[in-house]
Amino acid sequence: MADRKISQLTEQTTPAADDIFPIVDVDEALSVDRNKKITFRTIHNALQDGTAAAPVVSFLNDANSTGLFRSGTHELAFTAAGSYVAKVTTAGFQVGTGTAAAQLHLFSTDTTDQVIIENTDDGADTAPDVVLYRNSASAANGDDLGNLVYRGQCNINLPHDYAAIIAEIKDNTHGSHEGSLNLQTAVAGTLTTRLRLHGQNIGIGEITPLFPLHITESSNDTGLFIESKEVIGTSAADIVLYHHRNNAAGVAGDVISSLVFQGNDDDGTTPSQVQYAKVEGSIVDPTGAAEDGKIDLKVMTAGTLTSQAAITSANVTLGVRPVLPTHTPASAAATGTAGEVAWDANYIYICTATNTWKRVAISTWT
Repeated sequence: MADRKISQLTEQTTPAADDIFPIVDVDEALSVDRNKKITFRTIHNALQDGTAAAPVVSFLNDANSTGLFRSGTHELAFTAAGSYVAKVTTAGFQVGTGTAAAQLHLFSTDTTDQVIIENTDDGADTAPDVVLYRNSASAANGDDLGNLVYRGQCNINLPHDYAAIIAEIKDNTHGSHEGSLNLQTAVAGTLTTRLRLHGQNIGIGEITPLFPLHITESSNDTGLFIESKEVIGTSAADIVLYHHRNNAAGVAGDVISSLVFQGNDDDGTTPSQVQYAKVEGSIVDPTGAAEDGKIDLKVMTAGTLTSQAAITSANVTLGVRPVLPTHTPASAAATGTAGEVAWDANYIYICTATNTWKRVAISTWT
């Protein structure tokens, strides 16, 4: 066979594992022993370990200092500019130096951002997205779907979870599924749910909130404190109870809102919840520019919640007896509403028609 240059040989584009390369073994002393062969399989299966400074697979344009090396048993490591960066192990992927404890573990010694997900899309869709997907074949109500844990060291250098955000399935019924989101903090060494978004309800200290906002606490101290740092003299730290019939007109007699004082009775082995007192606000007259309202103070009396004091624009009532404030109409034609009663030290005044007053003198009771 005539001699041919290597450049004249046919290129093998799909090499097989047993294809052969001729090589020169420089470790042999005699020239006659230096010509040897190596298979394609051996080239790929018998790489040297390499190091971070001298990777076994590298790039000429990076001065052979960027590439891959074997950092340990069943470990494939990445190096850049001669420095270790990351590695793949049987446990997962690790970035930085340390003992990995998860399938993806990032180690760092600085306080800059560790993970950034950036999206340059200029549309209206949400992006970038992070999805925690628990792909269970037997999903059930109460299953946790994922945790975001805030972990740190204690005073004896042991790791502890100090806070967490946990999502779970509330109802996995197709078409009406609901979820819960728990915000937890550590108290006395144990993570406990402090705030829970449960379907349409929110619980503070309550894992099964029954109302849009449900607060449960076990101390004998203040349960709700609203503070304002406003420096002007107008009202602040206000609580507004707004009942508006879905933005429709108010109606006379509408009970706007109530402040209820509720406790348990001692009826048998299973106490029942009882409203022992209530402060109730209602509409007397919704007429524009002539609105009147009412505050009703009710207490439980012989098993029935009963009005014991009510305040309207016309009078104050204690039980069933009206208590009238001291008031002296300026004249017989003073502003007044039919049925309105006023008094002072000398007279009782009765408004018999709109802006029409009559009076009777008060005599000494003997």
